[in-house]
Amino acid sequence: MAAFGNRFFEKLGEVDYENDDMRISSNYRVEVEEWQDINKELKKHGLPIVKILHPSDVTLLSGRTICMDLPMSQTVRENFISLMVDCDHRQNLLQDLILSNNQIKEDLTKQTDLMEKYHGRMKELKVLLESSRNRVEELEKDQDMKSSIFEEEEEKLKNTKKSMHQKCKFLQQKCDNQEKELERLKHKLGKMASEEEKRTERQNQIFQEFKKRTARAHNTMDEKLLDIIDAYEKQISSMQKELDFYKSDEVTDNRTYEEDSVHETGVSSNMKSLIRSYEKQLSKANDKVKKLQDEKDLVKLEMGSRPEITDYRVIQQRVKKLEKLLAVHNINIPGENDKKDPFRQRKKYSTKLDDLEYLPLDLCRQYLRDVATELDTDDLENVTPQVQKFNERLETALQFEQFCRNVTEMVNDDDINTSKGRSKSPSRKKNTLSSKSLQLAMATIQSWKDDQDSLQELAISVNKLGDRVAPWLKIRMSAEPSVSKIITAVDKLVYDDGISKDKDGKEHPSRSVLESIVKHFQTLFDVPSVSGVYPRMNDIYSKLGEVHNVLNTLRNLLGLDADCKSSDIVDTVGRLCSQHNNTTSKQLKALLQTEDLEGVIRRLEEHNSFFPAFQEVMRKMFDILDVQRMDQVIPAVRALKLLAS
Repeated sequence: MAAFGNRFFEKLGEVDYENDDMRISSNYRVEVEEWQDINKELKKHGLPIVKILHPSDVTLLSGRTICMDLPMSQTVRENFISLMVDCDHRQNLLQDLILSNNQIKEDLTKQTDLMEKYHGRMKELKVLLESSRNRVEELEKDQDMKSSIFEEEEEKLKNTKKSMHQKCKFLQQKCDNQEKELERLKHKLGKMASEEEKRTERQNQIFQEFKKRTARAHNTMDEKLLDIIDAYEKQISSMQKELDFYKSDEVTDNRTYEEDSVHETGVSSNMKSLIRSYEKQLSKANDKVKKLQDEKDLVKLEMGSRPEITDYRVIQQRVKKLEKLLAVHNINIPGENDKKDPFRQRKKYSTKLDDLEYLPLDLCRQYLRDVATELDTDDLENVTPQVQKFNERLETALQFEQFCRNVTEMVNDDDINTSKGRSKSPSRKKNTLSSKSLQLAMATIQSWKDDQDSLQELAISVNKLGDRVAPWLKIRMSAEPSVSKIITAVDKLVYDDGISKDKDGKEHPSRSVLESIVKHFQTLFDVPSVSGVYPRMNDIYSKLGEVHNVLNTLRNLLGLDADCKSSDIVDTVGRLCSQHNNTTSKQLKALLQTEDLEGVIRRLEEHNSFFPAFQEVMRKMFDILDVQRMDQVIPAVRALKLLAS
């Protein structure tokens, strides 16, 4: 718009009418005031203002001014106003879209965080499940091991006698082996003694041969000679060991000898290596001389190929011609200082596409840089795709705008209808979106969503109410009920209060019948409140079940028929109790083997004095013999007696 104003409205034309000076001045004043308002709006939007000239200052032949009549000026001003309003509207729309985009991003991050938490919780639960499964498997294995251990112990206890016999056989075999070992050791000892005697005989023989006289075993000189012989034998054995060791190290000695020989020959080869190093240095020096000679030839060729002074002058003339050509086409040389043309910055060039060839190169580059910075790109090839993306986003923004308008119209239908009757503003202002209207629409939609989510809970509550108040109606709604179904169910609960019958002919009592049944139950079982009916019924049912279980158990124990009455069971139990009381004294006399009461008391006192000592002795026997039952004590003692014998 700034370029448009600079191109078309730098100056307004004037018409010089001598007889209408007053009319022209009044029109000019009105026009200037209106354009001043327009210029204020342009300044607010950061655009250059439109300059208006007085009709007397306009020269039609200058070629730099444009004249317009008043209707055209009015239409241009209206176009300016509409364009600025549209620009503000688009800016607000972009801001709203940015805010909504940020809100959506925040919601997305929240949802992702929540999903991550749920995934972490699921992983933890899976780990707990696996650990619990492993624990159950370990417990099962431990239980199996314990059961196997108990079975093995039981088998061991059963086979104690066999194990003792086997142990006796093993000990007998061990004793035989030890006797054999003793005989072997005795034989070895005798053999060693005979060898020692042979050794002494050999020493005596050696000594006899050494001195050529009879041996005297108990002579001190003989003993010294024997010691010397032992020492020599030890030295011979040690020397034999050293000889073996040296034989193993002979290979390493040969290697060291070869290295020493190489060292000796190295001294003689130093002169040869020195001569070789001198020869290498001499060859390197010759190569360096050849390289320098080649470089010298290259420098000579380069000096011969350089231009002369005449060539330099020709190039200067061509450069001047090119500079003139660039100045004609307003092309600036990169890196050139702008001080050569101080009036160049003040010039205003046409930015039309038709005049693009006459636009200076640095201005074109500046425009391209500005476009690239605004589009946030560092490659000019990406400018066109970025502009296309912005156009696509603008189309989607318009779709979002239409969607928001439809939502606000649906939410505020009544308010919009009333505002249509009161206001006569244009439809553009009427349909303008604001943050308040969007917030109101969002709150209304959220309330609708909450109501929709709570419909399921309402249906569950209505189902519970129907089961509690009128179970014969069988009110049962699905998981996704509608409002009409809920209203129908409530109407049934309100208006239906009678007895209904099924197709099979079964009757369902009404509320009053049920209340009378509950009152009768309260009077029969002494229940003061209705809340205590259910616990009392549960208590009665559990006690009745216990009584039936007791009667069935007694009937089975006493061997009675399944059809007998409870009175028969009571009579049978009474007879058993009387028989037990009559036979108690007889059993006591048979156990204690006495007839009078004093004998019974004496036997009980003997039992009290004898039994603790007997119990202590048996406990110690259990610990010593490592048994668990009394019937195992006697076999264990017999086995020990056999072992001792």
